[in-house]
Amino acid sequence: MKKIFIILLFFIYPLCSSQEKDDTLQLWISKFHTINNLTSSPNGQLATFRKMYPNNIDTVLAIDLQKRKTVDTILQMSGQVFTKNNNLLSSGNGIAQINNFHRGIKKKYANIRIAEALFSLDQFLILDKQGTLELIDDSGNPIKKIPDTQLFATDKSKALYACQKVGKQHHIIDVLDTQGQPLYTTDRTVKQMFLNAMGSQLILVESESNATLKIIFLDTLTGKITYPKGISAESADHIDICEIMQGKGYLINFVTYSPPEKNMLVDIWYGSDNNLAAKQAGKAINNYYLWNSSKDQSVKLPGDYPIYSSIDSDRYVLAFNPLEEFQNITLHPYLNIFLYDTKNQSFQKIFHQIKKDIVHSKQGKYVIGLDPKEQKWLLYDVRLNSLSTVDKQGLRNPSFSKDHNNVYFESDYELWKYEIKSGRLFPQGFKKATEIIGVERKISNPQFGFRMNILNTDSELLIKSVDKAKNLTEFSFLYKGKITRLTSPTHNRIKEIKYNKNAKQFMTIEEHHNMAPRVYLTNWQKGNREEIYRVQDPAATLLKQEIISFRNSIGIPLKGVLYYPKNFDSSKRYPMVTYIYQIKSSAANVYSLPSNEATGVNRRTLLENGYFVYEPDIIFDSRGTGISALDCVHSALDALKNNPSINLSKVGLTGHSMGGYETNFIATQSNRFAAFISGAALSDMVSTYFSYDYAEQKPNHNRFETGQFEMQVPFSENKDLYLKNSPIHHVENVKAPVLLWNGMHDDVVVPTQAMEFFVGLKRNNLPVIALFYPHRGHDLGLNTRESKEMNKKALQWWNHFLKEKKNQTWIKL
Repeated sequence: MKKIFIILLFFIYPLCSSQEKDDTLQLWISKFHTINNLTSSPNGQLATFRKMYPNNIDTVLAIDLQKRKTVDTILQMSGQVFTKNNNLLSSGNGIAQINNFHRGIKKKYANIRIAEALFSLDQFLILDKQGTLELIDDSGNPIKKIPDTQLFATDKSKALYACQKVGKQHHIIDVLDTQGQPLYTTDRTVKQMFLNAMGSQLILVESESNATLKIIFLDTLTGKITYPKGISAESADHIDICEIMQGKGYLINFVTYSPPEKNMLVDIWYGSDNNLAAKQAGKAINNYYLWNSSKDQSVKLPGDYPIYSSIDSDRYVLAFNPLEEFQNITLHPYLNIFLYDTKNQSFQKIFHQIKKDIVHSKQGKYVIGLDPKEQKWLLYDVRLNSLSTVDKQGLRNPSFSKDHNNVYFESDYELWKYEIKSGRLFPQGFKKATEIIGVERKISNPQFGFRMNILNTDSELLIKSVDKAKNLTEFSFLYKGKITRLTSPTHNRIKEIKYNKNAKQFMTIEEHHNMAPRVYLTNWQKGNREEIYRVQDPAATLLKQEIISFRNSIGIPLKGVLYYPKNFDSSKRYPMVTYIYQIKSSAANVYSLPSNEATGVNRRTLLENGYFVYEPDIIFDSRGTGISALDCVHSALDALKNNPSINLSKVGLTGHSMGGYETNFIATQSNRFAAFISGAALSDMVSTYFSYDYAEQKPNHNRFETGQFEMQVPFSENKDLYLKNSPIHHVENVKAPVLLWNGMHDDVVVPTQAMEFFVGLKRNNLPVIALFYPHRGHDLGLNTRESKEMNKKALQWWNHFLKEKKNQTWIKL
């Protein structure tokens, strides 16, 4: 009888009213979309952007900007690139498509591995999954086919080279050469193939018969083969190559990986080991050379330091040991940086315990890094061997001017120009948070993020500026100290901007909390602004929002964003869900797309179902993460006491990750909430402090001391602070039902944290339900079965406790 009863329930359940409502919700969600990935043709006549539905992100529209109409809808190909004459290549999901809009030609290709456009030639290359490389003209007609292509290298403009296997040989071919004769032939396997930035040198890495690697440079103009003098074949897994001064030199690194041991009898952990990550990731052994290609001279860099990094100089490199003083107190190691002079074979220490945000100029003239203690940038002049301090805090993202005379800094309150010669810092007159659009960036060291940032100050700099107090955004040009405003200040969120200098116009994707995304085309010289496309969501225009200003108990001014339910009626009282993380007001102008969120919280769904949604700002202070979050949330609720439309006895609290921790802690301290939902949340601050973070591959204590939790002191120096802010140590005080959820593959906040909080609540006979998803991690993924299920359950949970709709059988407390 028991089995029959279960089977009957299985068949009856889909017919119940709650399930029907959930299905209706999913259909309602599926109608809406947002847009992003804006591209434009070189002449500004055509544009593309991607439509993103909750269950489909592969629809792209191609728009004729002159005729203001859609000229193609491209499915399942989310990558778009235009050529010189405005022909379009789309690719993705193993398919590609060429559009010649001028001739009305469209051709599709299947079974694709890689597709690229040759911008200047108006040609395309397609490499299929059988290894055939095909060169195609702008009408989709084949120009050349090369079977058995092993590798190819292209500048994506006007150069294309292929490595073709012919019998036991490998031929290097200039695909664009009509003669068809190989530039180079080898019996060895070509493992890597690169083209330098100028297109003047093709770089090959060959595998010798004894499994060693050899590097070869091929002059693409003369066909001359160069084996760098002093660099013989070496045993390595691969070779990293960093180009210097547009091919004048190269930093060459033979990399050998030592994988972590497996199937060992015992794994020994040493307290003196600062590289515990190697137990998971293994170790890399580097062997560096600096080669001057014009002189064919190489220098083997000494083994004094494990890491060398280019500064675009054929003489100097940076050297450091990232683990030299690393105690896992900070998320990333602070670095002692040395300058190695290959001419004098000497090391000069230039930075002490600097952050890894290191930027250099072209030709190795200057290196700049951030002092984490003083929070000021230090500028080192390589030629003069001198160090100067940029005497202002809060500066970020340094970029060198093309003439090396100035460094530009963004900040939260101004754009600054630092004059290197005088050492003076000048505001540029924006008086707002700034971001420079279109900085030329070249990564010099991918592992540590060292980079070369260059601004072309010979032309206008495009600057985004934001008034954070009023949440107003505008774009301007900066040229020779003069600011030219391109847009009026707007409350809209400008998701993307695409500037076409030749056409004197730019496109923007804009949205707001009650305005679905729209595409605008603006001619900045004529002052014309036209709407090109809009997402249809009439219901969004009815949504209401209010910015609530409040102060926490120690007087810090904060904001909360209060979203009103759809079809709000001031004569009624509504329940409210409070959604927390940290600073939420910065997203007040973000369009809320109805979707099955990976975190289980969707604002729009709640508004459509008759809830207020409140998103207050949270900041941390010396009282500890949890206590300061509690203070901010209580202060934010106090600011709503005079709003008669909110039923303050029916308020829920929810958060994910850090917001989940805050929810857990507040649940142990507050009697203002009728129910809680906590996702992927830490519950035991002490045990996590002393745990190992397998996601970051390091001990977890840095997360608390100097990381996101901002506790600022180690546990040993203030145990009481940690205990007071740890939810599990106060679990018996929870006053309302708690819904916990976690992915069982979460390596950011391990699921045992949710289990621990669950057990604590259960042991104290407090109402709790926990949901564990066997195949998910820190979130539940985009539009997965799990995210759909969690979003349903979240709405049902709120309906149960905040609306007294007691019709869900799974809610058993």
